[in-house]
Amino acid sequence: METLNAAVLSELQSFMDEDEFPEFMRTAHQKLQHQGPLLLAYLTDHRSDEARRLAHRLKGTMGSLGCDKLYSALHALELGLRQTPPVLPQAKRIEELSLTLQETLQALSQRDRDLGFSL
Repeated sequence: METLNAAVLSELQSFMDEDEFPEFMRTAHQKLQHQGPLLLAYLTDHRSDEARRLAHRLKGTMGSLGCDKLYSALHALELGLRQTPPVLPQAKRIEELSLTLQETLQALSQRDRDLGFSL
């Protein structure tokens, strides 16, 4: 599975004005930089309701950007957190999610550099 789906990003860019796409990417990158660590903290602190809500919001944003790998991880996390009682991921899964968050941030940054944008 791709970290970034180039076709989705290209299509998204085609619907936006020239200056609108870089701003959208910048906003999404900043959101992930801030909310990714917050999600990990919620999981570590066993705050399942907050983690579920944040995973859902991030899933929507990252899915619209074609961040397929992170979208899939957030979807699986959200499904587990929706169960009664909530299924919190084990330490290994949290570490994998952390790595996926970092990979996605790096891929978004690289994509922007490739297009001549700066985050």
